[in-house]
Amino acid sequence: MKLTPTLSDTTNMWCHLYMVRCSCTETLSPSMLILMLSFNSDIITSDYTETHYKEDGTQVTEVPKEIDHCYYQGSIVNDSQSSASISTCDGLRGYFRTSAQRYLIEPLSSSDVGDHAVSTFNDNTFTPAMCGVTNTSWSDDFEPPTGRSRSRSAVTQTKIFFTRYKRRMKTKYQTKLRQRIFEIVNFVNMAYKPLQTFIALVGIEIWSNRDQISVTPPAGKNLNAFMNWRNSELMTRKKHDNAHLISAIDFEGATVGLAYIGTLCSGHSVGVIQDHNDRAIAVGATLAHEMGHNLGMDHDDSSACVCTEDSCIMAAALSWNVPRTFSSCSATKYHKYLMSRNPSCLLDQPSYRSVVTPAVCGNGFRETGEQCDCGTLEECTNPCCNATSCTLKEGTQCAEGECCDNCQVSLCAHECRRKQDVCDLAEYCNGESTDCPEDMFAVNGLPCDSGLGYCYNGQCPQRMDQCVKMYGSSAIEAQRSCYKQNTRGVYYGFCRRPSKDQYIPCQQEDVLCGKLFCQYGNDNPNYGRMVTVGNCKAAFFGDHTKDYGQVETGTECGNGKVCSQNQCVDLKTAYRNVNCSAKCAGHAVKLNLLFFACVSKANILGQPNPRYECSESL
Repeated sequence: MKLTPTLSDTTNMWCHLYMVRCSCTETLSPSMLILMLSFNSDIITSDYTETHYKEDGTQVTEVPKEIDHCYYQGSIVNDSQSSASISTCDGLRGYFRTSAQRYLIEPLSSSDVGDHAVSTFNDNTFTPAMCGVTNTSWSDDFEPPTGRSRSRSAVTQTKIFFTRYKRRMKTKYQTKLRQRIFEIVNFVNMAYKPLQTFIALVGIEIWSNRDQISVTPPAGKNLNAFMNWRNSELMTRKKHDNAHLISAIDFEGATVGLAYIGTLCSGHSVGVIQDHNDRAIAVGATLAHEMGHNLGMDHDDSSACVCTEDSCIMAAALSWNVPRTFSSCSATKYHKYLMSRNPSCLLDQPSYRSVVTPAVCGNGFRETGEQCDCGTLEECTNPCCNATSCTLKEGTQCAEGECCDNCQVSLCAHECRRKQDVCDLAEYCNGESTDCPEDMFAVNGLPCDSGLGYCYNGQCPQRMDQCVKMYGSSAIEAQRSCYKQNTRGVYYGFCRRPSKDQYIPCQQEDVLCGKLFCQYGNDNPNYGRMVTVGNCKAAFFGDHTKDYGQVETGTECGNGKVCSQNQCVDLKTAYRNVNCSAKCAGHAVKLNLLFFACVSKANILGQPNPRYECSESL
């Protein structure tokens, strides 16, 4: 097959469109294919690093002086069902799909222009490959949801620090290894794009002198060892969301990957993968699969899941026909995970101004220099945005945001975020920005839920609700006599736990602020491990820094009293608020902790809410 690449940069120097005309033999139909490829510069972050080890074990972390940004995604002209994930580092290498068939492309030489081999997927030499995840792969220490989950779009960027590679490599091979990993991540990015999730690689570490853990055929042992190493070593070097080990060791049986389910942003946000195929996209499909487990997805049920292809990414076994899409079940479970778990690291969307990599028009992510970005011309459904130039259409003021209505900035009195309950406050547009103002909530200590609790950081924490979260909808709080266990200073009854095996008993007046006790509900807790003392059920956690079996801060423990640092104290001691209402002459609304606002007139007039400091800083 002959290739004729053409680079177009008519928009700006960073808006690259790589048009590849493929003159094909008669075995491909049609005989002329034109790939439209968009430059994927965001495959790595601005703080991307690479780490390797010298023979003496010295760790070397550096920022590569030159990285060949040669990774593209796109589609075939006039084929709406097509897609492509291509590297142009040494000729064209990667994957593309027409409406009828899937193909792999690779150069016959290292030249950018010349003969390339195009082959269809076939199962002649396919080795069965499976994921090792079962229903027991859930971690008992992952973090339960905290805070309210707002109705908002799933935020679009996941940061992955350090893909681990076990194979020992000399320096001269590191460039080739980097290219392979970039191809893998480029494929993963393409797979997650329909879920509005962006995967950015922030680093690679090559275990060049020796393995940092004992890598053995049992995948489960590798997963646990890698998790422990990541938490003790990697987390201290660089903040990150997710880490995966890619190993050249053959795992036991047909297993090629294993990961914990629903653990993103926690200490269990890891996976292990066997480098089981020479073709990067096959390993990329496995990485996308195991990452899907971290994001709350489990294996597809073929009888219930709708899949647009023969096999989808979350199938338990990897098909010879490498999957590139998620099923309807996976999309639903991912959405439920975002809404119920509220994983802070994934939902903390960075401002487009903080993205320092060159802007790429058409990738669906607004970046510096762009007024909007609604994807490619074929993908764009936004009536306010010009998909070709990533600029606003004539006569429009905006293309996105809670304060953008029919392509115009909303009026200043427009409510952009509704009040959810007595502990919450509504937010209003300011008439200038398309973003809804920061989420504000009522002052801590305000009575809520008919006096059963007191507001704390926008919530109304109560032991009954905490029991439901821990044991299911039929759970209730245990009898008050159960809380006597908290005076014992044992693993199932204590107030403070400064170290793994140190349990500080509660004083009698603080027993309602120690371990939470419940009755009924599920046989086992949703988080942690079960501890039963008579009819009193409690949850125990191995990690003393994340023991979620305790009564939550801000929970009522007496008339005018709440739990604070596992002590039952009065509201003034807990929050140090003073009565600020007099300063607002009858139309005051208290805001979080230290502030209140005279909001009635301000909101009607569309003016920024004036805030007044009420007390000293905590």
